[in-house]
Amino acid sequence: MKSRFCLDCGTLLTRKTSRETAVKKSKDNFENVVKEFFPYAEFRPFQLNAIKFAYEVMRDGKIGLLCSPCGTGKSISVLTAYFAAKELNPALGRLVALTRTKNQLEIYSRELKNIKEHCGVNFVASIFKSKKEMCPYAFEDPKLKDIKYRDFLHYCRGLKEGIFGKTCEYYERTYEGRKPSWQAYNVIGKIKRVGPALPDEVYKVCRDEELCPYEVTRILTRYADIVIGNYNYILVEAIRGSILGRAGIRIREVNCVFDEAHSLPYYSAGIFSDELSSRSVRIAKKEAKTFEIDDYGFLDALYTVMIELGKKVFKNYGLDVEHIIEGETLIEALAKKLDLNHERLLEIIQELADSGEVVRIKRSEMGKSPVSYLSRCMEFLAGWVSLTGSSYAKYVKVEVDRDGKKRVRLGIRCLDPSLAASIINDLRSAILMSGTLWDMDYYIDVLGLDRSRCRSLELPSPFPSENRLILVDEAVTTKFEKRNEIQWKRIATHLDQIIQKVGGRVAVYFPSYEIMQDIAKLVELDAPVLVEEKRTRIVDVLEFLQKNGKCAVFGVARGKISEGVDLTTEGRSMLSAVIIVGLPYPKKTELQKALYRYFKEKFGDKALEYANTIPCLNALAQSAGRLQRSPEDKGVIVIMDRRAAGRFKRKLPEDWQRDMKAHFQMEKILARIDEFITQGKTS
Repeated sequence: MKSRFCLDCGTLLTRKTSRETAVKKSKDNFENVVKEFFPYAEFRPFQLNAIKFAYEVMRDGKIGLLCSPCGTGKSISVLTAYFAAKELNPALGRLVALTRTKNQLEIYSRELKNIKEHCGVNFVASIFKSKKEMCPYAFEDPKLKDIKYRDFLHYCRGLKEGIFGKTCEYYERTYEGRKPSWQAYNVIGKIKRVGPALPDEVYKVCRDEELCPYEVTRILTRYADIVIGNYNYILVEAIRGSILGRAGIRIREVNCVFDEAHSLPYYSAGIFSDELSSRSVRIAKKEAKTFEIDDYGFLDALYTVMIELGKKVFKNYGLDVEHIIEGETLIEALAKKLDLNHERLLEIIQELADSGEVVRIKRSEMGKSPVSYLSRCMEFLAGWVSLTGSSYAKYVKVEVDRDGKKRVRLGIRCLDPSLAASIINDLRSAILMSGTLWDMDYYIDVLGLDRSRCRSLELPSPFPSENRLILVDEAVTTKFEKRNEIQWKRIATHLDQIIQKVGGRVAVYFPSYEIMQDIAKLVELDAPVLVEEKRTRIVDVLEFLQKNGKCAVFGVARGKISEGVDLTTEGRSMLSAVIIVGLPYPKKTELQKALYRYFKEKFGDKALEYANTIPCLNALAQSAGRLQRSPEDKGVIVIMDRRAAGRFKRKLPEDWQRDMKAHFQMEKILARIDEFITQGKTS
């Protein structure tokens, strides 16, 4: 009797086997395989749904968008799904899991260990931190500790090539010619036997053997079933080739997971964006003088042109406002100052870029950090010249540095995330997941994904609805036309009352630094307040919250303490409430208008929503997401803007629309909070 192979369950089926029996076997077999790899006794609410979705996306070679709120265990879900899919299809290919933060990377590393301990499955994982974080020289040499990452990469390359008068001993011991050394093979064999190994564990064993931890991890990638790193490993062509290409991994064979994918549009556009400050040019001038480099008067001309542009922008627009200019404006001004044609100008930029590398060498020989501001300036200008077309906006702005001095900045802003992100279409399969993918069409369109391959799943919050109170203060707004001193005083008074009523620790997020500073001056709290500044560190915020049982943290939506940070201790949120002052729409700048025009040309009627509404939703969702980090967390979310109860409400998830209570009178808001707190104490 002839047979056929069931791709779903991996069993031989005779023609007499009914379709219903095959489907049942497939389902039963899937769940059994999942339980084989899933390392915990029970599934969280909706977790099996997430695993099944990820499994089917990988099995069928699709692009999946998974909106799975905090608490559903996304990391272990996609890892379990991969092992299940691999079990049923050994030719599935590799898994590349990409994270945005070190904390997420460590979560994946721990979960892989849990899976191996649970079922003893054999696999190899290659887990990357940045090249600088894995470098023994960067750890040991004080002059390398604080240099910027791009400067470290220049130094690393130069050290391997021996241009600093010495070579990298760690790199040399890792390779014999172009092949890994026997010491490297020994260490890799050990990691393969006992792994998966955390980057810190790899660092220790490699440091003991005097090998380069980063290069050992890169060699290990050749044998890896799973690679864990950051977004750049797929989105940046040079890094993709360096890591995956050198390991013989073809893009079309990769199953990829993008964690915290709500940040992908901004991150992808940022790959082709850059800024240069007048301070960097001024230091580059000193470099040229110190190292007797003839710059043909180029740096003086560049500095003068930047200051002239900055004065006009400051006079017409003030501080921290990007004014768009044509790319040719800068080049023509430089050519005129120097009396040169464009061709000669470009030749000088390349010459000075080469001189910048000489500066690195000489500074290293002097025992100084291998940094070159001359190289930095020329690198930026090369991008200014080469990145052209409607996908890019060039701008000038003036800001105040930490020392209180005004600085001029030239900037390049990429308007099209798909320039980097469309590589996702070339992957065998991809899963973009986050707790806040609230508009799937936005991500498909803006990232340039192949819609015919896309599937989506949105899961409800696993946390009890009674643990969260969502309120809207309809008496206030930060709408641009309504902004004035009276509005700010009303918001400040309401903040005082709400924070006093809630007690505990409260995070307050504002649409911008300017609005935050204006309102913070009017708040009269009898509890400690930390106001975010551009130099504020996450560790400072965590220490402040740990020291004060009753306090308030003022931050900015889309800022460093509103996204991708856990304000937790022992897995529990430290917050009793999150207050979102105003709807965090992007500022109405020339750059924002340029983005709208670009999206209008590309997406038509969706332009306003994609340029304005969805970024606002994302910022609101991320700010609110700081409140509940475990099923036991309880707290209050207050949106202080009447617009949240209007048309905007329809953009929110169904559970938000259902649970949200809007009031104009502060007495009713305070009564709701009081009732919520009282119920929490008696439950």
